[in-house]
Amino acid sequence: MRRRLLAIAAITILAWPGAVRAQSPSNLYLLNCWGCHGSRGEGIKNTAPPLIALGDFLKASGGRSYIIQVPGVSQSSLDDAQVAEVMNWVLANMSKGHLPDAFSPYTAGEVHRYRATRLDDLFKTRKEIVDHLIAMKVRRPGD
Repeated sequence: MRRRLLAIAAITILAWPGAVRAQSPSNLYLLNCWGCHGSRGEGIKNTAPPLIALGDFLKASGGRSYIIQVPGVSQSSLDDAQVAEVMNWVLANMSKGHLPDAFSPYTAGEVHRYRATRLDDLFKTRKEIVDHLIAMKVRRPGD
């Protein structure tokens, strides 16, 4: 009986609207991103790309907005501030060696603006950005 009450209390606390907001960026990643992108951002083939070189996208025109506009981010249940926190955490912890020299962290306002615009063609946009990175010699063909 006591075990059941503890379980109910834990579920109630986690279901409380303020509970998710109090989570750290690493916990938010675990709860919202890990399932597809893996524990270290390694990605899962045919499901979600790796996040290890995500910082490269910040070097290409349109890459900064693209990262936020992908459906898994733009349609996430996280609020704009949480998305900014998680994205900044991912970039700092999983893609540190790929960040541009002049990297500035995402803000909630910036995330809000990017989320307001949907990508017309996710795959075409990604290909254009990757082709740009290849032309800049940031990535190799096939990466």
